[in-house]
Order: sequence, then structure tokens, then C-alpha cells
Amino acid sequence: MPQNRTCDYCGDDVEPGTGTMFVHTNGSVVHYCSAKCEKNADLGREPRDLEWTEAGGHHQAEAEAEAEAAAEAEAEAEEEAAEEEEEEESEAAEEAEEAESGAEESEEAEDAEAESDEEADEAESAESADADEDEE
Repeated sequence: MPQNRTCDYCGDDVEPGTGTMFVHTNGSVVHYCSAKCEKNADLGREPRDLEWTEAGGHHQAEAEAEAEAAAEAEAEAEEEAAEEEEEEESEAAEEAEEAESGAEESEEAEDAEAESDEEADEAESAESADADEDEE
């Protein structure tokens, strides 16, 4: 398939089979679409900037690209907002679970503490009973 090239002077497309291609001794390649562009480049002239006109600029393509970019940005913003809401909901649920488990853990800790106190009391009473038996 033929490859489209761009003119190094004016920036227009050089259609296959037309234009001039120069290869410098250092290996760089220069393409010109016409002899006019070649001559102006040889004379060191600046290319005309026609982007400010309707015909010279790519205003239609730029407008479409901007509209697509805006639509994509809006879609991404909506997705991020939805993700943030889900994260907040999950964090709130986790906090509620932690609060519930914290209450359960504190109850369990109190129960364990009470049991250990009872065991300590029983051990003391058993020791005192043993001591009483030894004294007799």
C-alpha cells in the first residue's frame, strides 16, 4: 500500500507518485509536494501559516476531537463519582461492623475477665482450704 508523506515546507500531503524526495548525505530525508515548496525552502523562506483561515485550518476535525474529549472526560468523572460513592458506602459499612465487633469484643473481654476473676477466687479458696488442712 502506498504511503502518504507530508511536505516538509507547507505541511500538505504528498500523494504517491508526486513530489520530490531528497536524501541528504547525513541520512535525513526531505519531502516536497511541489517545485514551489522546494524553491522556497532553498531560499530559506518561512512557510505561510494558514491555520487562522477556514480553508487552511483543521477546525472541523478539532471541534469534533474536542467534543469527543469532553464526552470522555464527563463519562470518566461520572464513573469516578460512582466509585467514590461505593467506597464511602463500603467504608461506612466497615466502620459499623467494626463498632459492632468492638462492642462484642469488649463484652467478650469483660466475660473473660470475670471468668478469670472467678477462677482466681476459686484457686485462692482452694489454697486457703489446703492451708487449713495442713495446719490441722
